[in-house]
Amino acid sequence: MQHCELIQAGELQAIVGDTARNGVGGPQYCGLWSLTSSHWPFNAFGNSYAGLLPGELRGRPCRVEPVDEATCRLARAADARHPVDAVATYTVRPPHAVDHVLRFRDHRDARAAGCPYREVSWCCYMNCPDDPRLHFLSGGQWFRYASPRHGVGSSIAPAYVADEELEVRPPVAGQRPFHWDRIAARFDAPFYYGRLGPMVLLLIFDRPRWLRFFCSPSGGGHGLAPGSSCPAWDFEWIVPAAAYAVDRELELRLRLVYKPFVSDEDVIAAVHRAQDELGFEKVGGSSGF
Repeated sequence: MQHCELIQAGELQAIVGDTARNGVGGPQYCGLWSLTSSHWPFNAFGNSYAGLLPGELRGRPCRVEPVDEATCRLARAADARHPVDAVATYTVRPPHAVDHVLRFRDHRDARAAGCPYREVSWCCYMNCPDDPRLHFLSGGQWFRYASPRHGVGSSIAPAYVADEELEVRPPVAGQRPFHWDRIAARFDAPFYYGRLGPMVLLLIFDRPRWLRFFCSPSGGGHGLAPGSSCPAWDFEWIVPAAAYAVDRELELRLRLVYKPFVSDEDVIAAVHRAQDELGFEKVGGSSGF
């Protein structure tokens, strides 16, 4: 049985793999096992982990489906334990982008107890960057942020969604999920970036009103370099009750750009290009998005 597939185009090579690889946390790390560029030969993601790892597939049997030299899919059918059909598609676009789409359909209500909304999350476990921060616009200015420790100040909500419209977390017994602790700062536009050596890894999202960022300075465990750690640069969509229904297919899209870093202005230009090219929904706000 094939457990991974190489896809490549332009400057990028990526390996997409299923949950068969027994990583540091066991066999759960599906998604981008590896992402490298002709400009930087090191894997962007922690070598025992993954990037663009969809929670709907994580730790569950799924199959790798090659499409062409630049595209493959991870797919699973609903079962009794997790009644969700899910297909995650990864396509390398020259010169330096990966387009990612998740389509899923719940065959019974998959919302957590007490939640009117459906959470759909992804993890990106990074390869011990010197700079662990997320970079995004907040209040019209650049905000560069790393959570102080795992589970503290981990969640960032959009500025263009009113406080009273944000999801209310239900009470839970014991420890709350680590990504629930929300900071006061908000992001102005549906993108963030991080730095890996001379490179920028930029994520640009559709469905901006549903989008949330979350992060951890140590979510990916210890790095290969002595004393280093692999931060988690994560995200999720909160599907509101009005948009959610059992047996309704939902689609969530993003573009990952991985290229040499030039400037913050170059990042903004890449965001606008992706939004126009892919027809991503845009939002207003102080930063012109």
